[in-house]
This record gives sequence, structure tokens and C-alpha cells, in this order.
Amino acid sequence: MQALVSSLFTPWPFPPVFSFFRKDKPEDLMAFLKEGQPEFASGPSYTLANAASKSAEEGIEVQEAGGGLVPEFEDAAVLYANGKVGEAAALLNRYLLDHPDNRDPLPWFMLFDLYEASNQPESFEDAAVDFAVKFEHSPPTWAPRGQLKTAAQPVPLMGFGEKFGNLERVKLQRFMQEAREAPFVRFEVSRCPAPDEEVAKAMLDCLAQLDQMRKPIELIGGGGFAVRMGAAHQGGRVGEAGWLLWLTILRLLGKEADFEETAVGYAVTFELSPPSYVPPLALPGRGGEAPGEAQAGGSERFFSLSGIIGPGCNIPLSELARFAEGRKQVDIDLSQVTRIDFAAVGLLLETLISLAQGERKIQFIEGNEMVNTLLKIVGSGQFAEIHGRTRV
Repeated sequence: MQALVSSLFTPWPFPPVFSFFRKDKPEDLMAFLKEGQPEFASGPSYTLANAASKSAEEGIEVQEAGGGLVPEFEDAAVLYANGKVGEAAALLNRYLLDHPDNRDPLPWFMLFDLYEASNQPESFEDAAVDFAVKFEHSPPTWAPRGQLKTAAQPVPLMGFGEKFGNLERVKLQRFMQEAREAPFVRFEVSRCPAPDEEVAKAMLDCLAQLDQMRKPIELIGGGGFAVRMGAAHQGGRVGEAGWLLWLTILRLLGKEADFEETAVGYAVTFELSPPSYVPPLALPGRGGEAPGEAQAGGSERFFSLSGIIGPGCNIPLSELARFAEGRKQVDIDLSQVTRIDFAAVGLLLETLISLAQGERKIQFIEGNEMVNTLLKIVGSGQFAEIHGRTRV
């Protein structure tokens, strides 16, 4: 993992790492993380209070995760991070049915935490009965903390990268169809260089249609893309469609001053009236919570995060960085975090790497197993200790 991190990151500030993975293609993340890296090490997967001392006598196999997690567990964690709660639950249940002799309690606790976070008490109780029968041990009790107010709905995402061919055009058509029924959409340009006129027109047409639908847009990687557009302008490589796309990106970022300055340049260059600045539409709730509606708070002992840690979580993570100043140990309480969104993984990992500098000890505490599994997958265990929630 150290070699992987070294190859991905330049000296701070670090660029986003995982933002370029498609949220509807979790296998891309799995393949990337497994390619050419040593197997990560983390603590026991079983997090029931005092379980380590009782496991042998109760017939529960506490499996060490040093050899890597079972692929189904990883896939379920990524599905959940994508907001696909039902698919994640189905995958875990299928694994338990297909492996009746497996004594690892991790998939059970992933299910219990998923059911609590998504407010499914009946499914929780059914799983608790099966757990008690299998392990001959009292199951955990229903003790929800942070909850998704409704089952999270997958959000259509269209990502633009280094190329735009027939496959991307097909994906764009499907994206526009899905967008009509969605409360909002995601538009990702993390890996997109300053486009030529043909691609700029396609991107601009997509954004114009979304605007006509009055569809809020969650822009991912927009800041870097705007910088690349500015550099292309300096090099004389931006046509009229590129200018209009640049203005649209600045508008979606809410950068009115930059928009107005660029609009003047457009008017001078083309002798045409530029578009007017219109504030971007507010993003609605996602899974009962607005994107980026993570909240944070500190105390003398630990720093608490809550809600969904999404792409708009810059403020809580900035508060975390300030909380860590002058401390040799930082305990991050995840007990009220329902989910870490896939699109926020890179930002969270960058923050974690920065905090871990200077021999500072970092601990994640009381996180649910769906969240903790995702943290382990992306290598957070190399920079912080990850402790599961205490159950009674």
C-alpha cells in the first residue's frame, strides 16, 4: 500500500485519488486497489464487545483481515457507498446462503449495521434470529444511531474522461434518460482535460438539457476542470463552445466573480453578449439527507462526524484538520455516520494522510461495519486504526 500511495500522491496538497472512479462501476475500484499492492492488515473483523476473549468458547471464528477481505464483503461495502442499499443487502444475504458453514461474523454485522442505518427493523430481527441459531449466542439488539431517513436512491452519473467515443455517447443517452426521473444528477469531470470543440459541444448540450429539466447538478471535479480550461484559454485552445462550457462550469461552482470576469473575455473575443450568471439549483435530499450534509463537532477527547460523508463534506473535514492541530492523537467518532459516499473517498483519504504526518496517531472509533469495511478497502488502515462499534 505504501508503494501505491507513493505512486499516486505528490507532496501536499494531494490531488483527488478516487474521484475518477465511476460510481456505477465498483469493479474498477476493486481492480485498482488489488493491483500490485500488498495485502493490507487490520484488526479482527468481529466487533462485538469483549468478543475476542469469548470467541473460542462460543464457536465464533474471529478471522484476521490481514489476508484481505472476502470479495463479496468488499463489493457490498462499495455498493453501499454508492447508495445501493438493497443491492448491498442482497449480496450479503446471498453470501450467507452460499456459505452456510462460514463462522466469520463480519457479514452478519455488516447486515445488522446496514439494516439499522436504513431503518429496517423487521429485516434486522430476522437476521438476529438466524444469527442466534447459527452461533448459539445472543444476537445484538436493535440500537440504531444515525439513520438514512429513506432507502438511498442511486443517482445518475455521467463522467467525462480523456476520450469521448461511441461508448461514451451511448452512456450519455442512458444518463439523460435516467436523469428525467432522478431528483438530481452527478456530472464528473475529474479526469477530463480541456475538451476540443466537438466534446465541448456535447458536454454543453448535456448541461443545457439538464438546465431545461430544472435538474440540480452535483459537479464532481469542477474546480480542477475550470483551472484546466483557463490554461487552455491561455494557450489559445478554447473555441466558442469551450468558452460557454467554461462559463457553465463556473456557474455550477457558484463562482460569480470568476464567471463575470470570464464573461467579459467571451464578449471581447466573439463580440457577442455573454450569458448571464444564474446561481446553480440547490441539491435536494439524497437518501433523506442532502449531499454533503455531514456535520461535525469536537470535544477535548474526540472529533465527531455525522450524517452522510459526501462530496460536499469539505467543511467538516476542514474542521477536523483544525481540531488535529497541536494534538499527537486524534480520535474520530463515526458513531453517527450513516455512510461514506463513494465520491468522497479520495477527499477523506487525502485528509487522513495529511493528519497522519508528524507521527500523529489517528483512530476511527465506533463506526458501523459498512463504513469500516470501506475504510479498510481504500487503505485507511495504513494511516489510522479502525475500531468497530461497541455492542451489548
